[in-house]
Amino acid sequence: MLKDCVAYEDELKIFLIKLQITPNYRGYGYIVFIMRLIFDNPERLQHITKELYMITAQHYSTDWRAVEHSIRIAVSRSWYKNPDRFKNLFMGWVKQRPSTGKFLAFLYTYLYFVQEGKKIEGTEKNI
Repeated sequence: MLKDCVAYEDELKIFLIKLQITPNYRGYGYIVFIMRLIFDNPERLQHITKELYMITAQHYSTDWRAVEHSIRIAVSRSWYKNPDRFKNLFMGWVKQRPSTGKFLAFLYTYLYFVQEGKKIEGTEKNI
């Protein structure tokens, strides 16, 4: 667990902008909120629909399906605009457009390693 769960948030927002997922997408806000939930308790990644989407939907007074749909749209548009950028930012972990759950898991893993200053095998530099 990270020492300071909020320290990642600036890096998260920069990373989303690099993916061209900007604040004008409803999914952007949902992703930021969901990442807070995941950093609070990473086991929530095992219960994406029943926990992450439901808690987010309650917070934003919407339906869990709208949360999933908004994130899926943001990820899909990012992927189709520039799949190579997407692949490069995730250092080759992603070979095809990920599902929303995989995207959230990849994003959490990336941010975790950034905050911990760890290297990932196969990369020359810190993430």
